[in-house]
Amino acid sequence: MIIANSVGAALFMSILQDRKTIFEEYSATFSRRALNIAERSVGILASGFNSENAEKIARIIYEETNVGAVSITDDEKILAFVGIGDDHHNPNTPISSQSTLDSIHQNDIIYLDGKDRPYQCSISPECKLGSALIIPLRAGDKVIGTIKLYEPKRKLFSRVNMSMAQGIAQLLSSQILYGDYQQKQMLLSQAEIKLLHAQVNPHFLFNALNTISAVIRRDPTKARELIQHLSHFFRSNLKKDIETVTLKEELAHVNAYLTIEKARFSDRLDVDVNIDSILLERNLPSFTLQPLVENAIKHGTSQLFESGKVRIYNQPTLKGQRIIVEDNAGNYQPPEEGHSGLGMQIVDKRLTNLFGKESTLKIDVEKNQYTRMSFVIPSNDYS
Repeated sequence: MIIANSVGAALFMSILQDRKTIFEEYSATFSRRALNIAERSVGILASGFNSENAEKIARIIYEETNVGAVSITDDEKILAFVGIGDDHHNPNTPISSQSTLDSIHQNDIIYLDGKDRPYQCSISPECKLGSALIIPLRAGDKVIGTIKLYEPKRKLFSRVNMSMAQGIAQLLSSQILYGDYQQKQMLLSQAEIKLLHAQVNPHFLFNALNTISAVIRRDPTKARELIQHLSHFFRSNLKKDIETVTLKEELAHVNAYLTIEKARFSDRLDVDVNIDSILLERNLPSFTLQPLVENAIKHGTSQLFESGKVRIYNQPTLKGQRIIVEDNAGNYQPPEEGHSGLGMQIVDKRLTNLFGKESTLKIDVEKNQYTRMSFVIPSNDYS
């Protein structure tokens, strides 16, 4: 009896150890596959929840889970299908499965195991798939589609794949929501750039045409040069979908603007640009300097009886390089409450969105002496 009890105890402990080993192997498999899927899929949906991106995601999941097939839908049609049955489950065709539509409308997971809950392909009676797991994809509280995992007939879903499928759905939902957020941010940024253009173009064009009209009588060559600068200025403005430009490109845009303004004010405007050449390839938000320079002239030097001066230069700081636009008028008045000062607000917002709070637009005024508008390009953002 002692020997029998000892052998029984040993067998019992062996069974427990085997179960522990199996559990650890399953856990390791689950973690490894989940991490691989997360790593391979990151960023794909940032450009939108569409057929092309869905096909990439479906293929990654198919390769990592080894299921029979993977499908991704939006709330109306199949976006991607990879695996068994891809000969008749065609992307960009309407959803025909009532179970999929139910999952979308009920915002609920539906598991058709092929036994207690039968699965039958709604497209082809010859389909070799025998079970399906349908999980809603959400953007916030709204269901925008599904991810579907299939197994062929006579093959059951493993618990690893069933648990992983729910994690994958949560991962994709988060990526879709983030991609949607990025798209809206991009549209907002483009709208802000267009608003800046709309503020400067009308009165600048009016002044520029008047200046060219006056110059053309006495100096046709100079007038042609001004027309070329005006063309360059508005050609730069037409690039409204460009989020960032180099400092060199931004200075070229400002130079076109300043050339026309110097012709308008004749000898009453002096401009000095002194930027270290090493900074010229640094990136910054497009259409950043021109509103600052325009402000220095419109609300600064143009109000002076004597000669006005505008300086554009850089100064090193502990956190990077400060770019400064300075006039010698010191007339800048912060906008009163209820007035927009919208141009400066948009410039400030776009700077902090790209570089962080350390690059917020700074305005220093010494009345009747100078106005300095400046921001920092961080030293660790670009090489």
